[in-house]
Amino acid sequence: MSIPREELEKQLKAKAEEAIRKLLEALPDKSELKMADMERLIGDMGHDLMQGTMQDVAQSEQVEPSECICEACQVQMHKRGKRKKQVVTRRGEIKLERKYYACPECGHGSFPPR
Repeated sequence: MSIPREELEKQLKAKAEEAIRKLLEALPDKSELKMADMERLIGDMGHDLMQGTMQDVAQSEQVEPSECICEACQVQMHKRGKRKKQVVTRRGEIKLERKYYACPECGHGSFPPR
């Protein structure tokens, strides 16, 4: 599931270019531009870019385990597709799509790796 570094770099550059384009479109006429406007627009751009980058990097670094064993039953868990999960980071929340596993014995679910 890991994305090659070159592909990740390409995606991140595209996000940065899009954020810059949106910033420039949002800038008011120079005669109306105040420091508070610049601070707000650039702050919003930085936050959005940081969140998107964090999400892309976290998603690309996921590795599927070769096997997933239930902690309670010690039996092989089965893949049950992908699920979206909200993850809280130091910089805010991001959404990740991760493989979900369920135990055929007890029904316990897991999003490895832990």
